[in-house]
Formats: sequence, structure tokens, C-alpha cells
Amino acid sequence: MQSSNKKIKVVIAVLAILLGLSVLALGGMFVYNYVKESQPATVVVPDNLIDPEPEQGDGTSSAESGTVSDVTDTSSYTSSALTASKPEEHNIAGALTLHKRKPNDNTPFKVNNMFPGDSETKYFCVKVYYKGDIILRYHADVREGYEKLAEVLKVRIRLLDTDETLYDGLMKDMPKSLNHVLKTKKSTQSELYYEITAYLDTSVGNEYMDKSLIADFNWWVEETDNLEAPKTGDNFNIYLWLGLAAGSLLIIILLLVPRRKGKKKDA
Repeated sequence: MQSSNKKIKVVIAVLAILLGLSVLALGGMFVYNYVKESQPATVVVPDNLIDPEPEQGDGTSSAESGTVSDVTDTSSYTSSALTASKPEEHNIAGALTLHKRKPNDNTPFKVNNMFPGDSETKYFCVKVYYKGDIILRYHADVREGYEKLAEVLKVRIRLLDTDETLYDGLMKDMPKSLNHVLKTKKSTQSELYYEITAYLDTSVGNEYMDKSLIADFNWWVEETDNLEAPKTGDNFNIYLWLGLAAGSLLIIILLLVPRRKGKKKDA
């Protein structure tokens, strides 16, 4: 009887250790994922998108202000050019992600002390997980208190994947959304690269000198039913540790309950 009790105690001790390790692992994963999502990620912009080959045509864009640019083949949007090249030799893009649990994402944009003729270009990579037809929407919201420079600051938004200029004009006059259609019949992960250039005309007056502007660049999808969750190995690891923790706890309970009942009967 004593030998059996010792074995049960050893088993309970081992299961308790496994339970503690599982809880620590789960806590570490949640902290890591939280920190990872809160830190802005960056990717390298493929060189072939920055300097596209010249195309035949009249050079006009099919995406006028606030209109929809249709895309039927999204296979070209899965980038294979995020190489191991030295980042300082390439243009770096801020990475944003849209999926089932996060149908919108945004990043701040700031310019200071611009003079007539100055310009500043930023790149952004928007990764979307979806199945079906969706519209990827973009808009720049000027923050309160920074409207002065927005009166003359112009912005050019170019979708590098299709070499289309979605908008080129005053930031304050930008339509409520610049739209781009994505279509697919299967689960797809698309990466779209935006080149956004803020600039001042040479004719801008002195009253706009030494002014700053802060805006929020927003991307979102309203067709949330067609968005999907990212498929990563992290979920499998979380479920594995959850299963181990739940199993250990259940076995510990099953072992302790009969022991306590036995002790009450002996008493």
C-alpha cells in the first residue's frame, strides 16, 4: 500500500511539473505574440517593383481618385523577393497585416520643416489573408492641429504591384477611400506594396515654412466575411501546450480525488 502511494505521489509530482512548464510556455507565447504584434515590422521592397519595366500604352492610370482598380490574378502578389540582401542596400517598407481578427491596420506618418520643392517617400507592404472578393481600401487622416500644412501638402499614392497611381493631389482633398479589388477562389495570402510620396510645389508660400504634419495612414477591408486567419505554426504550438496542461491537470485531479476519499473513510 505504501509503495503504491509513493508511486502515485511521484506521478502527481511529474504531472505538476509538466503543468507548470505548460503554463510558463503558454504565458511566454502570449507575451511574445503581444510584443511582436505591437512592434512595427519591416520588409525589403523588391527592386523590380521600384523600377518596373516600361509598359506599352498611353501611360494613364486606370485607378482614378476613389475608383476601384480590378485585379483578377493575385498570384503575382505573393512576394518572393524578400531576400537576405543587406537592408541598407534596398528600400525598406513598413509591414501591415489584415486578416479575420484584424480587418484594419494603420501607421503614423510625419513630415517636418519642408521647403518648396521638398518631398519624402515611404514604402508600405500590406499583407492580406482572404478567400473570395475583397476591396483593399486606403485613406490618410490628418491629425487635429496639423491641418495648416495639409492645405498645400500634396501626396502621390502609387501601387507598385500594378504600377498604378491611385491618387496624386492635395492630402486634404483625398477621397474617403482609394480602392483596389482583389479576387481569388482559394485561400490566398497577398502582399501589396504602396509607394507614398508627400511633396510641396515650388510655388508654396513662406507662411507654410517650419510647419509639421502628422497623419494616420489607414488600410482596411469591409468584406470581413471573406478574410481568413493567418496560417502559422504558432497556433499548433499553443494547442499542444494547452492540451498538455489540460491533460496533466485532469490526471492530477483523477489521482487526488480517490486518495482524499480514501483518507476520509480511514478517518
